Amino acid sequence: MSSASTALDSRYFAKHLAQEVEPVFVSYYKIQNGKSPTLIELKQYLVAQAIENLVDVLKKSDSSVFKSMSAKELMTAINLYIRKLRVW
Repeated sequence: MSSASTALDSRYFAKHLAQEVEPVFVSYYKIQNGKSPTLIELKQYLVAQAIENLVDVLKKSDSSVFKSMSAKELMTAINLYIRKLRVW
């Protein structure tokens, strides 16, 4: 298993990255739409966005964690987060 896969396993993601990803995406949604999203609206919005746009959003955030991650790792994190939203 690669280090990217290890770092992004679902337990690690659920405990750490989800806490950092959600506020960034909620803020992005607010900027784009002028209001806070419900979880359903957020999920629909993220699914409709190009993955490259979401990677850029995370890279431009204030999070040193996201800035240190590769585009591939960020894509994995985004996909895991969107899957997590489906479960809720």
